Amino acid sequence: MKILVHYAFTDEQVDELRTIATEYGHDLYYAADEAAAIEQVPGCECLLGLFNENVTRAGDQLRWIQSFSAGMDNFLYPEIIEREQVTVSNTAGLFAPQGGEHAWALLLALTRGIRLAVQNMGERTWAGGQVIELTGMTLGLIGLGGFGQETAKRARGYDMRVLGLDPVREAPMDDIDEIRTPHPDSLQWLLSSSDAVVVGCPRTPQTYHLLGADQLAQMKPTAYLICVSRGGIIDEPALIHALEEGLIAGAGLDVCEQEPLPADSPLWDTPNLILTPHRAGASQHRPRKIHEFFCDNLRRYLRGETPLNLVDKARGF
Repeated sequence: MKILVHYAFTDEQVDELRTIATEYGHDLYYAADEAAAIEQVPGCECLLGLFNENVTRAGDQLRWIQSFSAGMDNFLYPEIIEREQVTVSNTAGLFAPQGGEHAWALLLALTRGIRLAVQNMGERTWAGGQVIELTGMTLGLIGLGGFGQETAKRARGYDMRVLGLDPVREAPMDDIDEIRTPHPDSLQWLLSSSDAVVVGCPRTPQTYHLLGADQLAQMKPTAYLICVSRGGIIDEPALIHALEEGLIAGAGLDVCEQEPLPADSPLWDTPNLILTPHRAGASQHRPRKIHEFFCDNLRRYLRGETPLNLVDKARGF
């Protein structure tokens, strides 16, 4: 069996993966760039790391792809979806702690006036604006995967009531007071009940522009909206309008529909909005976590076991 690794691992990390493959009698190759991956992937059964349409199209013998990403909206190409023999694993849950931290960083920056304080610091102005206490308020979570669960866990420190929407998790969960299945009525319930809403669900055809003008109008005018999962779930023109008209109090986006965000995007000048450049999943531990997960899942596959985090290609996550 041929195994191809296409990711920015160190030589030592690649050697460890190669050692695992050798233990099971298989050959592992490393591609440093896309051209090398396209050249080496024909005949490979396994591909670990980065891939695009060109690489997957050339991988005529692929049976298992291990993605470096948790979100799959940009990676489920027709070449993958249409080939039933190809299974895909992602890294869902691997970056959950930092995702929860980032959601809270954005929310607290808004409610505690940090954005204004940083601006005033640059102008050497000793002044502040309104600050909001979150203790005892209600937090709504759209998506109860890793990001959602870690955000909920941290909400307990603020004695918050936590509501959640999720299509597959309906049983009671620690740190979440009430869970409902996504539906227009349940979405309205969550939006109208929450003082802060955090979006942590994947982007799929069902969640694209899930939050548009009608949904934002259902939020409290004092509420905050945070998105740390994928751009495109929030209708950005509708969000800009809601912030400019004071329909909601503020928003924090770590993700945008178009990335990198163009210099002429109106989001840059939108009031009461904080933007971060898709950093919710980042941390000093990310490279190590990805490598350890790849090693573990490769062993599982080579033992004939089902890899962790298999993606439902039809549902998109």
